[in-house]
Amino acid sequence: MKHRYQFYWILWGFGELSGLGQWLLLRWALPIPAGWLLLMMLVLPFVYLVPNILARHLPLVMTRCLARIGGYWFVYGYYATILLVPAFIVWLICLLHPFGLTLAWWHGVFAVFYGRGMLLVILMLLFIGARRARHPIVHSVQLTTTKPIERDFSVAFASDIHLGAVLGAPFARKLRDDLMALQPDLVLLGGDLIDGNLEYVLWDKSFAGFDGLKAPWGVYAVFGNHDTYGLDLRKEQHRLFSYGIRCLRGQTARLAAGVTLTGMEDYMIAPHAEFPQLDEEDFHIVMEHEPLRIEQAASRGASLYFAGHTHAGQFWPNRMVTRRIFALDYGAAFFGSLLAIVSSGYGAWGQLFRLGPAPEIVLVHVKRQAQTRRTGGSPI
Repeated sequence: MKHRYQFYWILWGFGELSGLGQWLLLRWALPIPAGWLLLMMLVLPFVYLVPNILARHLPLVMTRCLARIGGYWFVYGYYATILLVPAFIVWLICLLHPFGLTLAWWHGVFAVFYGRGMLLVILMLLFIGARRARHPIVHSVQLTTTKPIERDFSVAFASDIHLGAVLGAPFARKLRDDLMALQPDLVLLGGDLIDGNLEYVLWDKSFAGFDGLKAPWGVYAVFGNHDTYGLDLRKEQHRLFSYGIRCLRGQTARLAAGVTLTGMEDYMIAPHAEFPQLDEEDFHIVMEHEPLRIEQAASRGASLYFAGHTHAGQFWPNRMVTRRIFALDYGAAFFGSLLAIVSSGYGAWGQLFRLGPAPEIVLVHVKRQAQTRRTGGSPI
């Protein structure tokens, strides 16, 4: 928890610096007294900080309100900071007075129009991203197998739910209803069920939104890095089990004749954890939070792999980074005979906001066939 608080204090520090930079630009663009504008820019980072470090000491309604305001501020500040860079490059150029451009021109012309344009662009992004994050899709994939499974079956996978001050019981109920509408044989939850504050989730009774979630072959989950921030995985596991969700922590469950499931411990908890021995005759499903052991799962003979964690970047242009970190950061691809699926997630971190791939539930239809399709790692 100490490191988690340090993370939010660091974000607060960057937010204050960004707010000062925004003030230096926007005081020329907005008809607001400079003193009041500076105060607003310096106070908003606190609105983000307070509910993330003092949630257990504040009334529930206040925490929820501040968290949602602070979440949108974070998105705003993220893009405002990016857009400040060209503004201050122009400011530095004006210090050299090229082509008659002076600081007076920067203050009186450039800062006015650029600052107003920057705010308009960010408002448009906030609207688009907030709307996109509230409309999850179902991504359907079909997989054929020569494994001796007793019948065709379907798997619904959702990851990165991030229950907390921003997303509570109503969000969990919506996920439950969306999953149940698909009528899968198996439901899998791929980690980061909470955003990091287990006490708040239990106080808010967010897990109650999962009540009634069930499937013929069961509902299984693994833990993610944000679950570890809650400090008590055993308590979270016990509470989830009371709603019919079984958490796998390096264990294997037999689902049906010829079908097994292994839920790996998160890489943050057990970076050197190895897969158990797999029966070559079984159709074996592997689930973990971070998509770091795809090749290992393929080498062990697994047939289907699920992970999340990346959010497919969530905020543009973050996916340019996740694509370089992971062998597969989003989508579905074959690695030998293993179909690997990395989901963009159902929820969101920080605020319900997305630019890029939409939030999703992945529904995989596994069918028996004489020959398994192989594409050698190309996307499908």
